[in-house]
Amino acid sequence: MLFRLALAMGRTIQELRAVLSYAEFQEWCWYYQIEPWGEDRADLRAGIVASTIANYAGKLRAEGADPAIPADFMPYLDRPEQAPQAEAQTLSDDELAAWADAAIFGIPPE
Repeated sequence: MLFRLALAMGRTIQELRAVLSYAEFQEWCWYYQIEPWGEDRADLRAGIVASTIANYAGKLRAEGADPAIPADFMPYLDRPEQAPQAEAQTLSDDELAAWADAAIFGIPPE
């Protein structure tokens, strides 16, 4: 994290260590968890644009192909092995609302 911070601030590691307290470094680490910066974030932005264009041009995609996602266009992303897909379930409105709450607010579905 220290190297990313030095790069973002345009300083060397030695310069940064000379002026940055450990408490401030910790705050930068917490801030990075909330709002990351750097090349990983830039790759995500580019992946979002590329997947949007690929999905818009869907008529050129193979019949029945899954929609493109940003990770498809992020070359350095560690991808987990593809697991067999489970059968699609139809969720009720209440179940869908519970999953939305879990995703947005961190409230686990019952």
